[in-house]
Amino acid sequence: MAHIHGAETAPAAGSDRAPRSDPELRLGLAYAAFCETHEPAWHALALTRIGNRSDAELVVGAVKSDLARCWPQVLRFEEPAAYAWRLANQHVSDWVAAEEPVEVEAVTFAAVIGAFKQVAKGLLHSEADEVRLYAAILELPDRQRDVVILRYLLGLHVKVIAAYLGRPVATVHSNLRHARERLARRLGVGELPDDEGEL
Repeated sequence: MAHIHGAETAPAAGSDRAPRSDPELRLGLAYAAFCETHEPAWHALALTRIGNRSDAELVVGAVKSDLARCWPQVLRFEEPAAYAWRLANQHVSDWVAAEEPVEVEAVTFAAVIGAFKQVAKGLLHSEADEVRLYAAILELPDRQRDVVILRYLLGLHVKVIAAYLGRPVATVHSNLRHARERLARRLGVGELPDDEGEL
């Protein structure tokens, strides 16, 4: 994990280092808790767009390092989770732009498609349909792709997604509806319903 001032381990017995102050300790604990809560979302984003676990983990590590360096400032934002999501998106975009296209790992492909099979019941008739759907997800505009990843891959409530993205709930509903319409067109069907409803 990235080093963060105030988040290092306690000094060993007999060490000359001064023990951390309570504010430093609280800061480090807050950082650790924040990463534990939100890292699955950053990882889902990186994994979906990059396609392989090792590179996705590198990108998430870079996100955590950046957050560690400016953690006290991050806490001053109205929605720290939204700032972290933008940071994760920027790291992923930079990685995708800098790297040669890589073949998506089978396990990654299966995880993404598996998350959508509940929604696209009866619509994915072949591997070709699955490939089209995965490609269509990657081709969505950023705002729509974000809500699709958070809603379907992680199953998050739209209110939680709104907090992640720093958008009104109504905007998240709209983004999700337009994303489903785009994906349905790519699959050549009239509608891609959300069986669980727009929670």
